Amino acid sequence: MQRLVFALALVWTLLPAAVSAAPNILVIIADDLGTESVASYGIGEATAVTPTLDRLASAGVRFERFWSQHVCSPTRAAVLTGRYAFRTGVRSAIQARWTGADAPTPTPPEHATTELVYTPAGLVRPGNPSPSARRPLPPDQRPHGPSPDEVMLPQLLKTATEPYATAAVGKWHLADLLNGQLDHPNDSGFDYFSGVFSGGPSSYFAWQHLENGRLSAESGYYDTHITEDAIRWIGEQGGNPWFLWMSYSNPHTPVHLPPRELLNSEARDLPPNFDTEENNRAYFFAQVEAMDTLIGRLLDSIPEEIMQDTYVIFFGDNGTVEWHDPPPPRDRDRVKGTVYQGGIEVPLIVTGPDIAAGRVERPLAHVVDLFATILQLAEVDPEEVLPDELAIDSVSIADHLFEENLPGRRSWVLSEGTLGSEVGTAIRDERYKLVVINEREEFYDLVDDPYELRPLAVPDLTGAARTSYETLTERLRALASE
Repeated sequence: MQRLVFALALVWTLLPAAVSAAPNILVIIADDLGTESVASYGIGEATAVTPTLDRLASAGVRFERFWSQHVCSPTRAAVLTGRYAFRTGVRSAIQARWTGADAPTPTPPEHATTELVYTPAGLVRPGNPSPSARRPLPPDQRPHGPSPDEVMLPQLLKTATEPYATAAVGKWHLADLLNGQLDHPNDSGFDYFSGVFSGGPSSYFAWQHLENGRLSAESGYYDTHITEDAIRWIGEQGGNPWFLWMSYSNPHTPVHLPPRELLNSEARDLPPNFDTEENNRAYFFAQVEAMDTLIGRLLDSIPEEIMQDTYVIFFGDNGTVEWHDPPPPRDRDRVKGTVYQGGIEVPLIVTGPDIAAGRVERPLAHVVDLFATILQLAEVDPEEVLPDELAIDSVSIADHLFEENLPGRRSWVLSEGTLGSEVGTAIRDERYKLVVINEREEFYDLVDDPYELRPLAVPDLTGAARTSYETLTERLRALASE
């Protein structure tokens, strides 16, 4: 499909006067978590045990009809730039080949459990790796990170009346050989970075750790380590406003059993060492539960007077991966890496000052909208800080946090990207969704068929369905011609 080019107005309104001019903002990202595995969404036949996420949903606003990109790097770039993938060029997971990044990796500690490593081609067994795991793409075909010329969210937060202290902790996955390599998180406006620069740790128990441009060899349990780094950094900020980008690697592969201290459910009794893929879902749920426990530790470590002036934004970067055997009604062939609902419908839960508890909002929204939303919460006016010529696709959904049942600002929402030779585009309105995969079209009624089990026959469409199909098709055609 031809390159899409379009722009959406970035809407700016003032927040209620009762909210501080400089609240803290904590963004928490789960890696590969669709809505079907989060209990508060009431979708999956089985879900992980997540008391912290349940508490957040009860204390704040849970968003439905919230889309991500189909894989991780494009989602992260969209949030940090407010721009869709076709603008930033980040249309798939970044596959950088590193120079000077060969820090020694320690041997996993004795308490490390079995880890099943996957590539898009499937399980990689020791001594018999998948060919796709060893064959790098040619340089001209590798997805790249955002250009150094992109204006990044933490840079804009520095322009606030009370400039924000900024940190990114955990997974980055936006750096490549062309945009700063190991320095990219700091070059993007983060005062502090601690985590991994790639798609995740090769092992949750032993990994190359990056801290402010310097690599070291670390061992222990990765997500515990980064949680402790985040707790320490928040504690160092005193009364200054801060923005923390907290990106967990769980529940991303490798599939494994986290430390028992992070599990309070029957997952504690799973065998730590296993040689079969038959029970991956149980280990996936254990990984989600471990992340939930660590989020709880992070939130509980923040003093009450600081939490009262802190917005917490939790979301998933894309849907659940097929190797985790996502629970019904998801089809494991239509999850992460696709633009079907299982690949791009993700949880979004927000709590904070003046947000009424226990609400559900349903505006059409996309991860790109978090850019404008965060600026609005921080009271940074984008019209004053962004270049006039910069096309921004972000539409703030902050008003939905404070007022109930507002009409959405979008009449349609888009998600698009590449995976290998496949180009996928999804566009939807209030009811219908058009999927285009390479040259193949599929059209769905998401009210009657929310899990995309029964594509509508386009030649037979009538009434509202026909009108929607023609409108969405014309929208894509117009975008492709700009």
